[in-house]
Amino acid sequence: MNAKVEEFINKKKDELREKELIKREKHLISLGLIDENKTKRGIVYLDNWDGTKDCKFDKDKNKYYKESYVPIAVEITDEEYQEILKYAPEGQEATQQKKAKTTWGDTIEIIAYWYLVLCIIATIFLFYDSGLLGVTMLLSTTVTFPFIMGVSKIVSAAEKYLQK
Repeated sequence: MNAKVEEFINKKKDELREKELIKREKHLISLGLIDENKTKRGIVYLDNWDGTKDCKFDKDKNKYYKESYVPIAVEITDEEYQEILKYAPEGQEATQQKKAKTTWGDTIEIIAYWYLVLCIIATIFLFYDSGLLGVTMLLSTTVTFPFIMGVSKIVSAAEKYLQK
């Protein structure tokens, strides 16, 4: 085999192995397999301010930073990792957390839909009893429901921004 081709293939194999090790370490950390003896304080750079007092801005790098604990995954063999993957596949823990988490924006949206349903029922009864009250209820519902939905969308957007 040509020396340049062999060197290129070895370089790509090393890059692929390095990416796999980083991915494996992130997965182990997400599962809580952290070596406390190797965990240390370090500086973590962020693209956006995280809303805490500890977060400061670095003008040279044009990024926010803060001191926090940097977790280090436990050292395991490839065989042990394959065994872990049988019981905890990658990506599984992230989807379970997203399904279980209900945000304030979602809660406000649910309240808005309940409000709409109750107002429609009240409007039907008020039309039957007194037409003017039914019209008033219908007008107030058509004004307030979009307003409440807008608030829920704003809260959801703020939550997504703060999670970054």
